[in-house]
Amino acid sequence: MDHDGAITWSEPRTDWEPAEENFPDGLGSPEWLSELGRLRQECPVAYSDRFGGFYTLTRYADVCQAALNHQVFRSGQQFLRMPSLLTIPGKLNPPEHVVYRRMMNKYFTKERVEALGPLMRRCAAEHLTAMIERGHGDAARDFAQPFAAQALAAALNLGEDAYCDLLEHFVEIDSAGWDPDTLNTQMVAVFSRHIARLVAQRRAKPLDPDADLISGAMAMQIDGEPLPDDSVIAVGVSVIGAGHSTTADALSSAMFRLATDPPLQALLRHDPDLIPSAVEEFLRLDSPLPEMTRRTSSPVELSGRTVPADVLVALNYGAANLDPDEFTSPEACIVDRAPNRHLSFGHGVHKCVGAPLARLELQTALGELLTRTRSFRLSASPQPAPGMVLRGFANLPLSFLSAR
Repeated sequence: MDHDGAITWSEPRTDWEPAEENFPDGLGSPEWLSELGRLRQECPVAYSDRFGGFYTLTRYADVCQAALNHQVFRSGQQFLRMPSLLTIPGKLNPPEHVVYRRMMNKYFTKERVEALGPLMRRCAAEHLTAMIERGHGDAARDFAQPFAAQALAAALNLGEDAYCDLLEHFVEIDSAGWDPDTLNTQMVAVFSRHIARLVAQRRAKPLDPDADLISGAMAMQIDGEPLPDDSVIAVGVSVIGAGHSTTADALSSAMFRLATDPPLQALLRHDPDLIPSAVEEFLRLDSPLPEMTRRTSSPVELSGRTVPADVLVALNYGAANLDPDEFTSPEACIVDRAPNRHLSFGHGVHKCVGAPLARLELQTALGELLTRTRSFRLSASPQPAPGMVLRGFANLPLSFLSAR
C-alpha cells in the first residue's frame, strides 16, 4: 500500500483469463461473447498474464485509435498464440511496410478481382452441385474450404487444379492440432515449403510480374537489390496463410447463420441485391480473425488506463464490432445496416490487402447457394473451428432442398 493506504500494483493485476479450457466452444461461443461484453463495459483495456502478459482492447474507438497509430502500436508479433509466424508485410511497419504493400495492392484492385467473377461462379456451382443433388453434405469441408482454395489459387495464377495441393497443405497443418508451438512450427514449414516450390517454378518459367504476385515479389527491389528468397516466401505465406482459412471460416459462419434463420434465407432469395450488404453484416457479427497483436513503443493511455511501453496489445476487432457506441442493436443481424464500419478486415495501414477478393468470394458463394436451393438447414450439430485464433466451423452438416 502507499502512504494513503491505497493498493498499488508493481505488476498489472489479471482482469480476465482467455484460456482455451475456459472457452471450450471457441471464439463464437456465448460465454466468450459475454466475457468480451463484460470487458467492454467494465474493463475495456484488460490485462491478462497469459503469453507473458498482454492487454486487450475491446471498445471500437480504442481499437481504431491503436490500429491507426502505427508509431506507438508496432507490428511484429501478429498473434498471441503464434509468436514466430513469418509474414510480409504483416510483421513490418512503415516505411518498410509501405514498399511491400504498394507492390501487393495492384494485384487486388476492384477490376482485377471482378475479372475472376465468372470463374468463381463456376467453381461455386461445381462444389455445390453434388451436395445439393445428394440432399446433404458438410458445407465447410465440401464447399467452403475447397471453394476458398480454388479462388485463391486462381488469384495467384497457380493453375486449374492447384487448389487440391493447397487443401492438402491445410490438412497437414490441421494435423498439428492447436498447441501453439507445434502449430506455429508446422505452418512455417508447410507454407515455406509450398511457396519455395512455387518460387522455383516461377524462376524456371517466369510470368509477367505485373499480372502475377509472386513474380512481382521476385522482381521487386529494395535499395537496388532484389528480394532474397526468404522474403519472397514470406510474402507468399502472408497471402496464402491469410487468404484461405479466414475466407473459408467466414463462409461457413455465414452459412450457419442462414441455415438457422429461414426467414433470412427467404429474404435474400427474394432480394439478392441485399447479399453484398448482408455479407458485411455477417463479417461484422462473426469476424473470422477476431484479434491481431501489436507491441507498444511507448506508454499510451486508452479509456483511462495507461498501457506501458514494450507490451503486447491485442486489438480485438470482434469485440469492437459489437460495441453499442458504434453499432445500433449490435447483436442483431441487420442485413441492410448502413453505415457498417466493421473492422473484420482490420483498420489502418495493415487493413487486409485481399479484402476485395474475400468480399467477392463470399458474395458469389452465398449467391450461388441461395439460387440453387429452396432451403437448407442444419442436419447435425456443427463443430466449431478448433483453437482460439480463427472463428468458423471445422464441419457444418447441412441438408438441402434443391431449387429444381
